Amino acid sequence: MAGKNRTTSLIVELVVIAAIVAGFMYVGSDYLRMNKENSELNANIDSLQQEINRMREEEEMSAAAIVEKEGKLAEMQSLPERITAQREEYYAVCKQLEDRVLEGTANYKIAYMTFDDGPYVGMTEKYLQVLEDYGILATFFEIAREGEEYDPIYHKVYEAGHTIANHTYGHQMKGYLYESVDNFVNDIIKNREFIQEKLGITTNIMRFPGGAGSAGSLKPGIVEKLRELGYGYVDWTAATGDGIGVYSVEDSIENVLHTYNWGGDLQVVLMHDYSPNSLEALPVVLDAFKEQGYIFLPLFYESSVIIK
Repeated sequence: MAGKNRTTSLIVELVVIAAIVAGFMYVGSDYLRMNKENSELNANIDSLQQEINRMREEEEMSAAAIVEKEGKLAEMQSLPERITAQREEYYAVCKQLEDRVLEGTANYKIAYMTFDDGPYVGMTEKYLQVLEDYGILATFFEIAREGEEYDPIYHKVYEAGHTIANHTYGHQMKGYLYESVDNFVNDIIKNREFIQEKLGITTNIMRFPGGAGSAGSLKPGIVEKLRELGYGYVDWTAATGDGIGVYSVEDSIENVLHTYNWGGDLQVVLMHDYSPNSLEALPVVLDAFKEQGYIFLPLFYESSVIIK
Protein backbone atom coordinates (compact mmCIF):
# COMPACT_ATOMS: atom_id res chain seq x y z
CA MET A 1 0.00 0.00 0.00
CA ALA A 2 2.84 2.23 0.94
CA GLY A 3 4.61 1.44 -2.33
CA LYS A 4 1.51 2.29 -4.25
CA ASN A 5 1.30 5.68 -2.51
CA ARG A 6 4.91 6.49 -3.32
CA THR A 7 4.29 5.64 -6.96
CA THR A 8 1.26 7.84 -7.05
CA SER A 9 3.16 10.64 -5.38
CA LEU A 10 5.97 10.30 -7.88
CA ILE A 11 3.57 10.40 -10.77
CA VAL A 12 1.97 13.53 -9.36
CA GLU A 13 5.38 15.15 -8.97
CA LEU A 14 6.27 14.23 -12.50
CA VAL A 15 3.03 15.64 -13.76
CA VAL A 16 3.63 18.84 -11.80
CA ILE A 17 7.19 19.04 -13.04
CA ALA A 18 6.01 18.41 -16.60
CA ALA A 19 3.41 21.13 -16.21
CA ILE A 20 6.00 23.54 -14.82
CA VAL A 21 8.41 22.71 -17.65
CA ALA A 22 5.65 23.06 -20.19
CA GLY A 23 4.61 26.35 -18.65
CA PHE A 24 8.19 27.54 -18.57
CA MET A 25 8.72 26.53 -22.14
CA TYR A 26 5.53 28.32 -23.14
CA VAL A 27 6.46 31.42 -21.19
CA GLY A 28 10.00 31.20 -22.45
CA SER A 29 8.79 30.80 -25.99
CA ASP A 30 6.48 33.75 -25.57
CA TYR A 31 9.26 35.71 -23.94
CA LEU A 32 11.57 34.95 -26.81
CA ARG A 33 8.85 35.88 -29.25
CA MET A 34 8.23 39.11 -27.41
CA ASN A 35 11.95 39.80 -27.24
CA LYS A 36 12.22 39.24 -30.94
CA GLU A 37 9.24 41.47 -31.58
CA ASN A 38 10.69 44.03 -29.17
CA SER A 39 14.02 43.88 -30.96
CA GLU A 40 12.29 44.33 -34.27
CA LEU A 41 10.24 47.10 -32.75
CA ASN A 42 13.34 48.80 -31.42
CA ALA A 43 14.94 48.48 -34.83
CA ASN A 44 11.84 49.99 -36.36
CA ILE A 45 11.86 52.74 -33.75
CA ASP A 46 15.50 53.48 -34.49
CA SER A 47 14.79 53.51 -38.19
CA LEU A 48 11.78 55.72 -37.69
CA GLN A 49 13.73 58.07 -35.40
CA GLN A 50 16.48 58.33 -38.00
CA GLU A 51 13.87 59.11 -40.64
CA ILE A 52 12.35 61.73 -38.36
CA ASN A 53 15.78 63.24 -37.73
CA ARG A 54 16.54 63.24 -41.44
CA MET A 55 13.21 64.88 -42.18
CA ARG A 56 13.87 67.48 -39.50
CA GLU A 57 17.28 68.19 -40.99
CA GLU A 58 15.77 68.43 -44.45
CA GLU A 59 13.02 70.62 -43.08
CA GLU A 60 15.60 72.88 -41.47
CA MET A 61 17.58 72.94 -44.70
CA SER A 62 14.39 73.59 -46.65
CA ALA A 63 13.42 76.35 -44.24
CA ALA A 64 16.86 77.92 -44.66
CA ALA A 65 16.61 77.58 -48.43
CA ILE A 66 13.16 79.11 -48.36
CA VAL A 67 14.39 82.02 -46.25
CA GLU A 68 17.28 82.53 -48.67
CA LYS A 69 15.02 82.40 -51.71
CA GLU A 70 12.51 84.72 -50.08
CA GLY A 71 15.34 87.17 -49.43
CA LYS A 72 16.44 87.00 -53.06
CA LEU A 73 12.84 87.40 -54.19
CA ALA A 74 12.36 90.47 -51.99
CA GLU A 75 15.60 91.91 -53.35
CA MET A 76 14.50 91.31 -56.93
CA GLN A 77 11.05 92.73 -56.26
CA SER A 78 12.62 95.88 -54.82
CA LEU A 79 14.97 96.27 -57.78
CA PRO A 80 12.65 98.48 -59.87
CA GLU A 81 12.21 100.84 -56.91
CA ARG A 82 15.95 100.95 -56.32
CA ILE A 83 16.62 101.58 -60.01
CA THR A 84 14.04 104.38 -60.01
CA ALA A 85 15.68 105.90 -56.94
CA GLN A 86 19.10 105.71 -58.59
CA ARG A 87 17.73 107.34 -61.73
CA GLU A 88 16.26 110.17 -59.69
CA GLU A 89 19.58 110.69 -57.94
CA TYR A 90 21.34 110.72 -61.31
CA TYR A 91 18.85 113.20 -62.77
CA ALA A 92 19.41 115.43 -59.73
CA VAL A 93 23.12 115.49 -60.57
CA CYS A 94 22.25 116.25 -64.21
CA LYS A 95 20.20 119.21 -63.02
CA GLN A 96 23.16 120.53 -61.04
CA LEU A 97 25.39 120.21 -64.10
CA GLU A 98 22.84 122.01 -66.25
CA ASP A 99 22.37 124.77 -63.67
CA ARG A 100 26.09 125.45 -63.70
CA VAL A 101 25.99 125.86 -67.49
CA LEU A 102 23.04 128.25 -67.22
CA GLU A 103 24.82 130.20 -64.47
CA GLY A 104 27.92 130.49 -66.63
CA THR A 105 30.14 128.80 -64.04
CA ALA A 106 30.80 125.58 -65.98
CA ASN A 107 33.79 124.79 -68.17
CA TYR A 108 31.67 122.48 -70.29
CA LYS A 109 28.55 122.52 -72.44
CA ILE A 110 25.79 119.92 -72.67
CA ALA A 111 24.44 117.94 -75.62
CA TYR A 112 21.31 115.84 -75.34
CA MET A 113 21.36 113.09 -77.97
CA THR A 114 17.83 111.99 -78.92
CA PHE A 115 16.53 109.24 -81.19
CA ASP A 116 12.98 109.11 -82.54
CA ASP A 117 10.47 106.56 -83.82
CA GLY A 118 12.04 103.37 -82.48
CA PRO A 119 12.54 100.70 -81.62
CA TYR A 120 13.80 99.03 -84.79
CA VAL A 121 14.88 95.40 -84.95
CA GLY A 122 18.49 95.16 -86.05
CA MET A 123 19.11 98.92 -85.93
CA THR A 124 18.33 100.24 -82.45
CA GLU A 125 20.76 97.74 -80.94
CA LYS A 126 23.55 99.15 -83.14
CA TYR A 127 22.86 102.67 -81.90
CA LEU A 128 22.91 101.34 -78.35
CA GLN A 129 26.31 99.77 -78.97
CA VAL A 130 27.82 103.05 -80.20
CA LEU A 131 26.44 104.88 -77.17
CA GLU A 132 27.80 102.18 -74.88
CA ASP A 133 31.22 102.39 -76.54
CA TYR A 134 31.28 106.12 -75.82
CA GLY A 135 29.82 105.77 -72.33
CA ILE A 136 26.91 108.03 -73.23
CA LEU A 137 23.30 108.03 -72.00
CA ALA A 138 20.74 109.42 -74.43
CA THR A 139 16.97 109.75 -74.87
CA PHE A 140 14.77 107.51 -77.01
CA PHE A 141 11.37 108.84 -78.07
CA GLU A 142 9.50 105.58 -78.56
CA ILE A 143 6.29 104.75 -80.34
CA ALA A 144 4.27 101.57 -79.80
CA ARG A 145 5.45 98.62 -81.82
CA GLU A 146 3.49 95.43 -81.33
CA GLY A 147 5.22 92.10 -81.70
CA GLU A 148 7.42 89.92 -79.53
CA GLU A 149 10.50 90.83 -81.53
CA TYR A 150 10.32 94.41 -80.23
CA ASP A 151 9.91 93.60 -76.54
CA PRO A 152 13.60 92.85 -75.86
CA ILE A 153 14.64 96.10 -77.53
CA TYR A 154 12.41 98.24 -75.30
CA HIS A 155 14.06 96.55 -72.33
CA LYS A 156 17.58 96.93 -73.71
CA VAL A 157 17.10 100.68 -74.18
CA TYR A 158 15.70 101.17 -70.70
CA GLU A 159 18.05 98.81 -68.89
CA ALA A 160 21.06 100.51 -70.49
CA GLY A 161 20.05 103.62 -68.53
CA HIS A 162 18.66 105.76 -71.34
CA THR A 163 15.61 107.97 -70.86
CA ILE A 164 12.43 106.56 -72.43
CA ALA A 165 10.14 109.28 -73.76
CA ASN A 166 6.73 109.34 -75.45
CA HIS A 167 6.41 109.92 -79.21
CA THR A 168 2.69 109.02 -79.49
CA TYR A 169 1.31 105.55 -79.98
CA GLY A 170 1.15 105.37 -83.76
CA HIS A 171 2.97 108.48 -85.10
CA GLN A 172 0.09 108.93 -87.55
CA MET A 173 0.60 112.56 -88.47
CA LYS A 174 -1.73 112.67 -91.45
CA GLY A 175 -5.41 112.08 -90.95
CA TYR A 176 -5.34 111.56 -87.20
CA LEU A 177 -2.89 113.14 -84.73
CA TYR A 178 -3.27 116.71 -85.90
CA GLU A 179 -7.00 116.52 -86.61
CA SER A 180 -7.96 117.38 -83.02
CA VAL A 181 -6.57 117.96 -79.56
CA ASP A 182 -8.33 114.84 -78.29
CA ASN A 183 -6.84 112.66 -81.04
CA PHE A 184 -3.34 113.74 -80.13
CA VAL A 185 -3.74 113.54 -76.38
CA ASN A 186 -5.47 110.15 -76.53
CA ASP A 187 -2.58 108.80 -78.60
CA ILE A 188 -0.11 110.05 -76.01
CA ILE A 189 -2.13 108.40 -73.22
CA LYS A 190 -2.36 105.17 -75.19
CA ASN A 191 1.40 105.07 -75.68
CA ARG A 192 2.00 105.96 -72.03
CA GLU A 193 -0.05 102.92 -71.03
CA PHE A 194 1.75 100.79 -73.62
CA ILE A 195 5.17 101.73 -72.21
CA GLN A 196 3.91 101.27 -68.65
CA GLU A 197 2.89 97.73 -69.51
CA LYS A 198 6.20 96.99 -71.22
CA LEU A 199 8.61 98.53 -68.73
CA GLY A 200 6.66 99.47 -65.62
CA ILE A 201 7.56 103.15 -65.94
CA THR A 202 5.53 106.29 -66.56
CA THR A 203 6.87 108.66 -69.20
CA ASN A 204 6.78 112.42 -68.55
CA ILE A 205 8.59 113.77 -71.60
CA MET A 206 7.17 113.75 -75.12
CA ARG A 207 8.01 115.00 -78.58
CA PHE A 208 5.55 116.03 -81.24
CA PRO A 209 5.96 113.92 -84.38
CA GLY A 210 7.40 116.36 -86.88
CA GLY A 211 8.07 118.86 -84.09
CA ALA A 212 5.75 121.12 -82.12
CA GLY A 213 5.17 123.29 -85.17
CA SER A 214 3.34 120.41 -86.85
CA ALA A 215 0.47 120.84 -84.38
CA GLY A 216 -0.35 124.28 -85.81
CA SER A 217 -3.29 125.96 -84.11
CA LEU A 218 -3.88 122.84 -82.00
CA LYS A 219 -0.61 123.29 -80.16
CA PRO A 220 -1.85 125.49 -77.25
CA GLY A 221 -4.71 123.12 -76.48
CA ILE A 222 -2.46 120.07 -76.72
CA VAL A 223 0.20 121.61 -74.51
CA GLU A 224 -2.39 122.51 -71.88
CA LYS A 225 -3.73 118.95 -71.81
CA LEU A 226 -0.24 117.51 -71.70
CA ARG A 227 0.64 119.74 -68.77
CA GLU A 228 -2.36 118.36 -66.90
CA LEU A 229 -1.02 114.86 -67.60
CA GLY A 230 2.38 115.77 -66.19
CA TYR A 231 4.16 115.98 -69.54
CA GLY A 232 6.74 118.38 -70.83
CA TYR A 233 7.90 118.43 -74.45
CA VAL A 234 11.06 119.20 -76.37
CA ASP A 235 12.02 119.88 -79.97
CA TRP A 236 15.66 120.01 -81.11
CA THR A 237 18.45 122.41 -82.01
CA ALA A 238 20.34 120.21 -84.48
CA ALA A 239 19.56 117.19 -86.64
CA THR A 240 21.05 114.91 -89.27
CA GLY A 241 17.91 115.45 -91.34
CA ASP A 242 17.10 111.74 -91.57
CA GLY A 243 13.48 112.48 -90.67
CA ILE A 244 12.88 114.54 -93.81
CA GLY A 245 15.09 112.84 -96.38
CA VAL A 246 17.90 110.44 -97.10
CA TYR A 247 21.21 112.23 -96.63
CA SER A 248 24.64 110.78 -97.18
CA VAL A 249 26.82 110.15 -94.13
CA GLU A 250 28.86 113.25 -94.94
CA ASP A 251 25.77 115.43 -95.35
CA SER A 252 24.28 114.01 -92.15
CA ILE A 253 27.40 115.04 -90.27
CA GLU A 254 27.41 118.47 -91.89
CA ASN A 255 23.74 119.00 -91.09
CA VAL A 256 24.47 118.55 -87.38
CA LEU A 257 27.77 120.38 -87.20
CA HIS A 258 26.48 123.29 -89.25
CA THR A 259 23.60 123.92 -86.84
CA TYR A 260 24.78 122.89 -83.40
CA ASN A 261 26.20 126.30 -82.47
CA TRP A 262 22.82 127.92 -83.00
CA GLY A 263 21.33 126.64 -79.77
CA GLY A 264 23.95 127.90 -77.34
CA ASP A 265 25.46 125.80 -74.61
CA LEU A 266 22.56 123.34 -74.35
CA GLN A 267 22.07 121.32 -77.52
CA VAL A 268 19.34 118.82 -78.36
CA VAL A 269 20.38 116.64 -81.30
CA LEU A 270 17.80 114.68 -83.30
CA MET A 271 18.40 111.42 -85.13
CA HIS A 272 16.20 108.46 -86.02
CA ASP A 273 17.41 105.01 -85.07
CA TYR A 274 16.22 103.55 -88.37
CA SER A 275 18.86 105.39 -90.41
CA PRO A 276 22.07 103.55 -91.31
CA ASN A 277 23.64 106.82 -92.45
CA SER A 278 22.91 108.53 -89.13
CA LEU A 279 24.33 105.48 -87.40
CA GLU A 280 27.58 105.83 -89.34
CA ALA A 281 27.62 109.57 -88.71
CA LEU A 282 27.00 109.18 -84.96
CA PRO A 283 30.60 108.53 -83.82
CA VAL A 284 31.87 111.47 -85.87
CA VAL A 285 29.20 113.75 -84.40
CA LEU A 286 29.97 112.60 -80.86
CA ASP A 287 33.69 113.19 -81.35
CA ALA A 288 33.01 116.67 -82.75
CA PHE A 289 30.88 117.63 -79.77
CA LYS A 290 33.46 116.29 -77.35
CA GLU A 291 36.17 118.36 -79.04
CA GLN A 292 34.00 121.44 -78.53
CA GLY A 293 33.79 120.75 -74.79
CA TYR A 294 30.35 119.13 -74.62
CA ILE A 295 29.31 116.44 -72.20
CA PHE A 296 26.36 114.18 -72.99
CA LEU A 297 23.34 113.72 -70.74
CA PRO A 298 19.94 112.03 -71.09
CA LEU A 299 16.91 114.28 -70.93
CA PHE A 300 15.09 114.59 -67.61
CA TYR A 301 11.81 116.29 -66.76
CA GLU A 302 13.37 119.11 -64.69
CA SER A 303 15.72 120.11 -67.49
CA SER A 304 15.37 123.69 -68.71
CA VAL A 305 15.10 122.43 -72.30
CA ILE A 306 11.86 120.61 -71.45
CA ILE A 307 8.93 122.95 -72.07
CA LYS A 308 6.25 122.44 -69.44
